[in-house]
Amino acid sequence: MKKIYLALLCVASLTLGVACSGGQKTDATETETDNQEEVMDDEVIADADDSDITGAAPKAELTLTVEEDIPADLKAIYAKGDFQPCMAVFFKDDLKDESVGEFPSKWDISNGSAEVAKFEGRTVIKLDNNDAEIVPLVVGESKNYLPEVFTLEFDYYCNGDAEEDFNANYHLWFRDATNSDLGEVSISTEDRLNWSLMKMNDEWVDGTSDKLTEFEKKNAWNHFSLSFDKGTLKVFVNGQRLFSLPKMKAPACFAIRGEGWEDHRYCFTNVRLATNVPEGE
Repeated sequence: MKKIYLALLCVASLTLGVACSGGQKTDATETETDNQEEVMDDEVIADADDSDITGAAPKAELTLTVEEDIPADLKAIYAKGDFQPCMAVFFKDDLKDESVGEFPSKWDISNGSAEVAKFEGRTVIKLDNNDAEIVPLVVGESKNYLPEVFTLEFDYYCNGDAEEDFNANYHLWFRDATNSDLGEVSISTEDRLNWSLMKMNDEWVDGTSDKLTEFEKKNAWNHFSLSFDKGTLKVFVNGQRLFSLPKMKAPACFAIRGEGWEDHRYCFTNVRLATNVPEGE
């Protein structure tokens, strides 16, 4: 911004000089003033994209680990549909090194509480309170880490053993680099998947898919997967595609939230974030 101030001072000095000379402006002065105004305009445009203007941090630099093999159980799930996982992993948490009863070390909490627990034979993240929300520490505390192409996967447990359990929801919230909401995808144990998401033109698109009842397993583990490819968002459960949306605004980060009653079990594990393998690797 210093260059803008200098440009303004130069313009002000030139203007003052014209006033002192009785309003006579030479061709050289006109040219110099025009040049200074062009510099000032260029600086304003350049600074408009800076993080201190928008309030957004720069995109985080990701550390990628290329995975060559896909586990057999996931291959079986992928074979049911057209989901293609990215293979350059930049965040993965299977919780194998975590202690039960402690807060998971690769995450932060933004609402409610959560802990590592043992449930149905797995080590999981258990969201304890209604509206508990947890966010991954992908690159420190950065809120700007999702690339323009990525896949997100995790396993979640679906309640369904009693009628009163049928209104629990897992919410996947997407946000921009200033942590402002871009919308959500919610998995409901009422056999629906709902979404309310912002498009590139800042309009919102809402919808519901009843296909969830065909593919989701009650009182069991399910596999959620999502792909984002330069604006195209696709969501799958147990390998089956539930919806696809074009021209969606690119998210910079995400959070997972549980919503329901105290006796609901919000448990998830095996979170995986990946992008395309860079060319030449």
